[in-house]
Amino acid sequence: MDELQLLRKIQARFPPFRPASLVLGIGDDCAIYRPRGAREDLLLTTDLMIEDVHFRRDTHPASAVGYKTLARGLSDIAAMGGEPRFCLLSLALAPWADQRWLDAFFRGFRRLARDTVTTLAGGDLARAERLTCDIVVCGAAPKGKALRRDGARPGDAIFVSGRLGGSALGLQTRRGRAWQRHLRPQPRLELGRWLRGRATAAMDLSDGLSLDLHRLCLASGVAAELDDTIPLFPGATLDQALHGGEDYELLFTGKLDKSPDLSSWDVTRIGTIRKGDPGAVTFAGRPLRPLGWDHFRQAVP
Repeated sequence: MDELQLLRKIQARFPPFRPASLVLGIGDDCAIYRPRGAREDLLLTTDLMIEDVHFRRDTHPASAVGYKTLARGLSDIAAMGGEPRFCLLSLALAPWADQRWLDAFFRGFRRLARDTVTTLAGGDLARAERLTCDIVVCGAAPKGKALRRDGARPGDAIFVSGRLGGSALGLQTRRGRAWQRHLRPQPRLELGRWLRGRATAAMDLSDGLSLDLHRLCLASGVAAELDDTIPLFPGATLDQALHGGEDYELLFTGKLDKSPDLSSWDVTRIGTIRKGDPGAVTFAGRPLRPLGWDHFRQAVP
């Protein structure tokens, strides 16, 4: 069973009814909640950082763990074209986590919170065998303007921001710019806001281009055709760019080629949305399997 199959099983256990104020529920980077009479929509997301799953205490500095804990949630807000409002942080501290480690963790967390004007508004504390961080971020977008995964249409161009594969390369080598890219990804908040009203669909690249594009196509009911134009992080392989994950760049679609402001962003056109089996992706004319990171593939019976 993979993550998508597990998600569908969870959805099937709950009735389809939802309050009118919940504009979008399970299945995107954020839930969208619209308070009655509000002029903006609230974007809500949650993400986990777990010891020996997302980081290792002997290789990942505490300040980087704190920074990345918040960055993962902010990347979801960026993918929806939102502005961060506040966050909640829950920590389950392992026996080895001393005051020195915790101080460094919060230095890294506070640095990104300050840079993105994201207020820490609360959370929870507990003890556990493995250190676990749970971040909840609330953002906002103008009413009805949040970006979603389900709007891609045949003929739309496919774009990515930045250069891909750097995080996977950094995890492999643990040195240089690639290692810093892995430790401290940059949520693309400004680009996400610029894409409001321009992109037809968007999501962040957390699990690898091959898997995340597959998910976007499933949500939109379309197929995708990738060109041989994937922008590679210096030193990264094509395999790392396609399947490595944790780049936290933005993947988006739309008819943006003629936009006069597009050239001011570090983005690359990598393909085209097509009619076809929902979720099907080809690369350079051949089927591309969704081989990115999936927590549950062959892990849940």
